[in-house]
Amino acid sequence: MPFIQWDKSFSVGTTALDADHRRLLEILNRIYEAWQTDPSKVELDQLFDELLDYTDGHFNREESKLAARDYEGLADHHVQHERLRETVLAFRARHLAGNTPDALTEEMAKFLKSWLMDHILGEDMKYKPLFTGMP
Repeated sequence: MPFIQWDKSFSVGTTALDADHRRLLEILNRIYEAWQTDPSKVELDQLFDELLDYTDGHFNREESKLAARDYEGLADHHVQHERLRETVLAFRARHLAGNTPDALTEEMAKFLKSWLMDHILGEDMKYKPLFTGMP
């Protein structure tokens, strides 16, 4: 069973951003699965890189869509995205330094699960009316 299962309640009202969120959950599930099966350093490095690349792209797409709709909470939303990126970079740096990659990955997976769920279900739902037309 996946670490995080997509649920329709996660939908933010736009197919493109929902697809991005599904992909982020998929990457997180792969990180968790790798951690469960005794991952190699190379595999974890690749997963960290994929996560960073994808989150950068997603954040840019999401923020562009919000800017195009004059979302008033965009500045705060951007700050939250930057905090997540900084945290992932710190996890990655600790991993590359060889600081207990198995425990580190579990810690990261739990953090990301909590952050993504809180972010999608809390912060991202604030902009859903921009795409659905419904409050």
